[in-house]
Amino acid sequence: MAKHLVLMLAVLAGLAGSAHAAEAGQRLTKRVVILVVDGPRWSETWGEATRQYIPQRATVLAPQGVLFTHFRNQGPTYTNAGHTALCTGVYQEINNSGLELPGHAGIFQHYLAATRAPLTDAWLISSKDKLRVLSDCLDPAWRHAPTCSIDCGVDGNGGGGYRDDAITAQHIRTLLPQHHPHLVLINLKQVDACGHAKDWPGYLQGIRDTDAIVAQTWDVIQHDAQMAGQTALFITNDHGRHLDGIKDGFVSHGDDCPGCRQIELLAIGPDFKRGATVDVERGQIDVAVTAAALLG
Repeated sequence: MAKHLVLMLAVLAGLAGSAHAAEAGQRLTKRVVILVVDGPRWSETWGEATRQYIPQRATVLAPQGVLFTHFRNQGPTYTNAGHTALCTGVYQEINNSGLELPGHAGIFQHYLAATRAPLTDAWLISSKDKLRVLSDCLDPAWRHAPTCSIDCGVDGNGGGGYRDDAITAQHIRTLLPQHHPHLVLINLKQVDACGHAKDWPGYLQGIRDTDAIVAQTWDVIQHDAQMAGQTALFITNDHGRHLDGIKDGFVSHGDDCPGCRQIELLAIGPDFKRGATVDVERGQIDVAVTAAALLG
């Protein structure tokens, strides 16, 4: 646990004019949004010299937050496993088709149990329907405990297949101002889908399109009277992709090659440094612990 708290300390240690308040337990952060851009390689995001595919993150958002340049998926490098690590703080092998619940309770169930908040105070908003499994777990002590509200896939209830990210973006613009939730996880699937389709131009366009949605999401937060000034946004990935020359390159992922392991983390919020870079290696499981600490 102490190891994982290092991430929290790294992003909180240099509060702009607020260090003493944070030490006194008076953090400004009351809400957490984790936004997962599914499956881009570092080499096309922050590792690309001009950062041409992520102009919003690079020029608008990064100056407001902390960029982790050595952030890793240190477990299985596929969608459900990566999201499970982000939510539960545990790396585990898990069925990638949405047929298996995580083995451990995640931040949604822990938050709802601790606060007794209404289910609409925690949301799982996902273009991929299969990620509905993140709302529950197999642990008998937590199975069917209060679960977050879900808006996953075409049907919204976790069925019907994957939906376009544009629809998910519209739902973000509706659900956040409607419910002002304290905890949200968002999945955007276009990058990963185009990669698997062997569509290189579509893959790059997906990175551009999701970058725009990331910026729009932060804008929604800043224009909501209850969320502005008290929300931390974590922008990250569930996995990367094979590097060129490894297997089928950008098309696939799932092993421990550097391309699959290295992912992004940009953290923005009222208690975080601005325009900072952290080059110490950290992993996905640090996000769950940090989110829990911020929410108290």
